[in-house]
Amino acid sequence: MRESLFFASGIDIFVLSSCSWLLFRHGKLSIYHPATSYLVFHTFAFTIRLIFLTRGGTFFLGDQVDYFTEIEAHEIVKASLLADLGFVSMTTAWLIESKKKRHLNSSKSVILLNEKVLRLVIFITIPIGVWGIFSQLYIPGIGKAQIDFGLWSESTYLQNAQNLLLLSTLIIIFKYGFQKYTLIIVGFCLFILAFQGQHRYRVLVPCLFLLFLHLHRQHKQWLSPRFVMVILLGIMVFLPMKYIGKLIQQGASTEDLIEFASEYRESLGIGANADFSFLDMYASTLTLIDQKGGYYYGSTYLNLLFIPIPRQFWQGKPSLVQWITDVSTPSRNLKELGAIPTIYGEAYVNFGVSGIIFIPFLFAKYSAKWYFKVLNTHPQSVNLYLYLYFTAITIQVYRDGLSSIVIFLSAYNMPGFFVYIFSIIKQKRA
Repeated sequence: MRESLFFASGIDIFVLSSCSWLLFRHGKLSIYHPATSYLVFHTFAFTIRLIFLTRGGTFFLGDQVDYFTEIEAHEIVKASLLADLGFVSMTTAWLIESKKKRHLNSSKSVILLNEKVLRLVIFITIPIGVWGIFSQLYIPGIGKAQIDFGLWSESTYLQNAQNLLLLSTLIIIFKYGFQKYTLIIVGFCLFILAFQGQHRYRVLVPCLFLLFLHLHRQHKQWLSPRFVMVILLGIMVFLPMKYIGKLIQQGASTEDLIEFASEYRESLGIGANADFSFLDMYASTLTLIDQKGGYYYGSTYLNLLFIPIPRQFWQGKPSLVQWITDVSTPSRNLKELGAIPTIYGEAYVNFGVSGIIFIPFLFAKYSAKWYFKVLNTHPQSVNLYLYLYFTAITIQVYRDGLSSIVIFLSAYNMPGFFVYIFSIIKQKRA
């Protein structure tokens, strides 16, 4: 069976090398292009994982828990080949868009971030954000407030209040630049969020947004070697962050943290580390869909329409990942595992192999259109703000699927979304 993995790995390396060369040669890439973050994602999620498995590495978990039986080699091979097919499809779309002639936007067509709208929005969101932090989050050295929110304790509205101070500050920085007081607020929020033991994206996305904004304001197209080193160090801290946060909340000692670091490294070797097993979980998704014997034909996206309705008002509200519950089995319980479907798994769930071809193609096409549209726009454009934020969440999109675009641009980033919408409305009415 290992021979088939060698074959899949060889194909993947060829596809990665070929598509990378074409994109860098003809795709007009920069650090802000959606293809750049995909190349990083594909390398770590698929290529490196395949190499690890061909060198004798174990499959994810490998019967270490009773709700997830070990992945087999043929499942990995199928998933890898389909991911490469999707990669080729996206590369084609990115190259097509790079060849199109475009006209510069006129100054009248550019919608600027409206200062009055910004002040009104943050007047509401900042106080709520401060309350969200001190009423719900664990504060190192202080602890966590013991407040019973009843049925609302699991509400995403309540949980999103924890992020409003940080997200509001990001818009202020976009509007007024990097100032000392805003950076202090950002540092405080990131410090608190890093200890929560969950939702690492709440730290990752703001950091990436600020990185892209800084580079854009400096008119830089790529990272300097210094930034690359800082990011690599950041990744080493980021990956085990949620586990360390949980341990600290439980009162772990220095010795406990050192022991965890050793166990974390060992988990990589035995295939029990979810952070490096996206390929395995995506492969399991394909298998379960095949066993189910049917596709969802886009219905998984319809549940996004119900996001604004609190579950407390509608107990039967469909889950955004209801399909994961539907396809899970006792021996492959993706819901219990918290499995990552990737953009390809989500596409396959809806339309099978054809979905892996055309859904990533459409995403690549329209994300590239957006990229070229904002490439040389006004630095205070609300479209630029939202695009830089979109760039910061593209890893989440490749990891979780297209639903993440709606979730992260609107439901999660409510301050920025409202500033964007009302700035457009105000300028259209002017």
